[in-house]
Amino acid sequence: MARTGLTKSQVRTSRDQLLAEGRYPSVDAVRLALGNTGSKSTIHKYLKELAEEDSQADGLKREDTARTLQALVEQLADKLHAGADQRIRSYELALQEKDEELAALRNTVAWLEAKLAALQGAAADGEADTGFGNFSDLLLGTRGGRNDDSPFNVILSGGRSAVFGVDGAIQITLRS
Repeated sequence: MARTGLTKSQVRTSRDQLLAEGRYPSVDAVRLALGNTGSKSTIHKYLKELAEEDSQADGLKREDTARTLQALVEQLADKLHAGADQRIRSYELALQEKDEELAALRNTVAWLEAKLAALQGAAADGEADTGFGNFSDLLLGTRGGRNDDSPFNVILSGGRSAVFGVDGAIQITLRS
C-alpha cells in the first residue's frame, strides 16, 4: 500500500506549535515534532511556502494598519480643526462685544469732556453753573444773607462764623 506523503497543513500545525512554545521552527525541529517523518527537502519546501504566505499576509496587514492609522489621523485632524474653529469664533464674538463696549465708553468720555469744557467755559464767563443750578440768590434771600451771623447760627456752629470771599470760605471765630 502506498504511503501518503507529508502535507502542508501538517507542517503548518507543527510549525505553529513550535512557535507557540517559543521555539524556532527549523526543519529538524518540525521533523522531530512530526515524529521523524517526512523528508527534510519537503519540510523545507513547505516551510518556505508558509513563510512567503505569512510575509504576504504581513504586507496586507501592514497596508490595512497604515490605512486604518491614516483614517484615524484624518478624523483627529478634523476634530482638532473643528474645535479650533469654534474657539476662534467664540473669541471673535467676545472681541466684537468688547469693541462695542469700548465704543460706548469712548462716546461717554467724549460727552463728559464736552460737558466739562462747557462748564469750564461758563465758569470763565462768570456764570459758574455747575449743572445743579445757581443757589446764590436763595442764600441772599435768607435772614442774614451770606454772612448770617445771628447769635443762634454762631452758637449752632460752635462759635464760628463763616465769611465767604472770592477765594473761598474764611473761618472767623467770634468770642462772646
